[in-house]
Amino acid sequence: MKNRFVVTITDINGSKQYNVHQYMKQILLYIILLIVVVFFFSFISIKLLLKEVKQIETRRVLMQQEYQKINEKNEKLQALVDEKTEELVKVSDKIEDLESIVGLSSRVVEDSKDLSLSERVDLASITGAQKAFVMQLIPNGAPLRDSYRVTSEWGTRLNPVLQRSQLHTGMDFGVPIGTPVYASADGVAYFVNNGYNGGYGIMLRLNHSYGFNTFYAHLNRIVVNPGDFVKRGQLIAYSGNTGRSTGPHLHYEIRYLGQDLNPRPFVEWTMRDYTKIFEKEKNIKWQSLLTMINQLVEIRETPALLRKEQK
Repeated sequence: MKNRFVVTITDINGSKQYNVHQYMKQILLYIILLIVVVFFFSFISIKLLLKEVKQIETRRVLMQQEYQKINEKNEKLQALVDEKTEELVKVSDKIEDLESIVGLSSRVVEDSKDLSLSERVDLASITGAQKAFVMQLIPNGAPLRDSYRVTSEWGTRLNPVLQRSQLHTGMDFGVPIGTPVYASADGVAYFVNNGYNGGYGIMLRLNHSYGFNTFYAHLNRIVVNPGDFVKRGQLIAYSGNTGRSTGPHLHYEIRYLGQDLNPRPFVEWTMRDYTKIFEKEKNIKWQSLLTMINQLVEIRETPALLRKEQK
């Protein structure tokens, strides 16, 4: 009886006794101990797995943040590439302008430092016809006829992408997509492109007389072809929101021999305020330019040439 023990079970019907072998007792204890051990290790494993899942989630969040930083860096790098592309376009324009002015007449009148610019220009000798001829050839007025608002002026501003100061080389007009755009002077369509164009989007460049160029960017559609001659006030395109643009608008630039000019004085230039631009824009030798244009007008108005045109 050493290896046995008695289990007594009592109920309403009486008591019953069962003899259980001692080894069975040990087996039951081992089973219970095994269950406890399995439960304990299962609990520990679940805790470790939950901790690992939390670490994985933390790494996922960090990777997302890193991915966002990489995207922001890529956007800044793309903006830098666009900026360099624009600079290359400007350099190309300067080379072309230098080539175009080779062989110009050497009859250039030096500006007198003792006189104001308006005094140096002999306005008394300029007739109404001559003024109209000048304003037909040199960009003036807004390239829009509908109402608009100026959303960004020419000059240094904070680049919204690069977050640093940068020269804004044109003037932005806030207008809805599809607003008609008109040529600001007689010229020829030189660059007509529907690509990205370094952030300019769909862009049109007109070449005008005497080294002037105008640029119309972020367009929706262009209605002239390369090589087309256009008159001042002629429909050339429709405004849009293409390229690197934060909203529908027309980006308008004026360049003279490759140099960016502030479009504001030219946009405000009218026959009534004919002389104001000579004081506001001092990067142009107006005296020699107007002298040359006036001589062309005089030649054009000679009786022999008029009779030839009438035939």
